[in-house]
Amino acid sequence: MKKSILVMLCCCYLTLTGCWDRVEMQDLAIITAAAIDRLEDGKTRISVQLFIPRAITSGETGEDPSLGSTFVREATGENLANAISMLQMNVPRKLFWGQCKVFIFGIELAKNGIRKQIDYLIRHPGPRDNSFLYVSEDEAKELLTLVPPLERYSGEALKKLTQEEKGMGSTLRDVDKALMGESESVSIPYIQMLVSKEPTRKLHETIPVIEGMAIFKKEQMIGVLNKKETRGLLWLKDDMKRSTISIKLKDGDGEISMTPTSGKSKFSPEIKEHRWIMNLNITIEGDIVQNETHLDPMDKDVLLKIEKEYETALKERVAQTIEKLQQKFNADVMNFGRRFHQIYPNEWSKVKDRWDEKFPEVEVKIMVTAKVRRHGYIGPPAALPRDEVKE
Repeated sequence: MKKSILVMLCCCYLTLTGCWDRVEMQDLAIITAAAIDRLEDGKTRISVQLFIPRAITSGETGEDPSLGSTFVREATGENLANAISMLQMNVPRKLFWGQCKVFIFGIELAKNGIRKQIDYLIRHPGPRDNSFLYVSEDEAKELLTLVPPLERYSGEALKKLTQEEKGMGSTLRDVDKALMGESESVSIPYIQMLVSKEPTRKLHETIPVIEGMAIFKKEQMIGVLNKKETRGLLWLKDDMKRSTISIKLKDGDGEISMTPTSGKSKFSPEIKEHRWIMNLNITIEGDIVQNETHLDPMDKDVLLKIEKEYETALKERVAQTIEKLQQKFNADVMNFGRRFHQIYPNEWSKVKDRWDEKFPEVEVKIMVTAKVRRHGYIGPPAALPRDEVKE
């Protein structure tokens, strides 16, 4: 009996394999961010931000912390695959993409098209499909060399900025899915270097910041939404929680600023007498964070006026964004096409091949319902005598 068990165990051992392809940590070059640029001759340049392991133990070894925790390596090739292959020849350790959550496209590359680069990043087993994508105002490589005052490296600073405002993020998975969808359009954060006004800091001692949204149609960048228009787009994406909107009442002598605490956007497609209509209903609750007027928001009539002005301001902001996307860019990043396809599949099949013509003609009806949830910790204006408060 014991011999039988021993034979079975030996057979089991023969089927087990060890980690024959394991690579030790000290043999890996950890990539924290990557930048992809198109050069004048049409070649592709890949630049990567590599983590320096010694930075972890700099306190023990006496290393100078000001040296930074990363350095940049680059290589050029006929395409991205070739460039990365050449890059590996310039790095003594095996490139590791598992920690790379930031990919930045240079503006020249973005204008010429990103499909080939997306294909490589999706197909290669190294890059993660939840990595964030960005478009740089200039060459993407320059943003990797920045030294943030607070974070360890620029890639980490950019990732945290994006995570703070979830709707801003466009992952590799999101972009791939959107470009394959009905609209073939997508928005990607548009970034640039923040210019520090502190005379004691050097030019590179700063961070990359999000300045708007780059609009892509069929893989090519066709324009940029500014900050205000981007806020409107975030409402269309149903992910706007931190934007402050300032309003001014007709009988007020200053502005009242509100910050949303919760909100919801609902799209309802409708086809009526050959008219394609998108009904957009936005509900929002917000807090008053500053009151420059002499008006008391605790008064019911004043509060009603504030809510109505808040509704008007938000409606104008969203309408401005939609108009630019429809009439100037003709890019359906709001996924109107997908929404019509879901509700009206037969009608959609008739226009899907000419959606570029139909999309600008879609009539958008916007309805906003705003509610002030809190007036702040105090009701009447602060630091104002009671007899000067208007009701």
